[in-house]
Amino acid sequence: MKINIIVLLLILTSCASRKVDINKVTVKKDSITETKAVVKTDEISSVKDTTNINTFEDASEIAIIPVDPSKEMLIDGKSYRNVSLKIKKNRINTVFKSSKFRTDIKHKDSISNTKTQETTNTVGKTKVIDKKANYWFIIYWLILLIVLYLIYKNRKKLLLLA
Repeated sequence: MKINIIVLLLILTSCASRKVDINKVTVKKDSITETKAVVKTDEISSVKDTTNINTFEDASEIAIIPVDPSKEMLIDGKSYRNVSLKIKKNRINTVFKSSKFRTDIKHKDSISNTKTQETTNTVGKTKVIDKKANYWFIIYWLILLIVLYLIYKNRKKLLLLA
């Protein structure tokens, strides 16, 4: 009977219960970025430089040389006496034309493509342990003391059985 009580107490007592909750979280993030830039510049500058130089030179030279001082001579309403007349006319006409035409063309063309692809995988694991306090070890010590006490009390009967 006493042994039955001891076995029954051992069966009814157990370790503390432990509850474990494991959560696995997987986050997958994909992002694609595409940037396209087009720069086109056409710059045309024209410079026209024109130079015109016109030179007109008119030179008249009149030479009146007296031949005989006793005779009189009339020129342009003036009276001259016994002279020799020498008229020299020079006419110079110079035309200088210069034309410069300069064109500067600047052309810039730029195309830029940027493509970025990013993949991020995040794996998270959370483990929550809910363990309740175990006070059964005190009862185990008491049971052990009771068993030792019973063995001590019934040592003569136990020695005869063995």
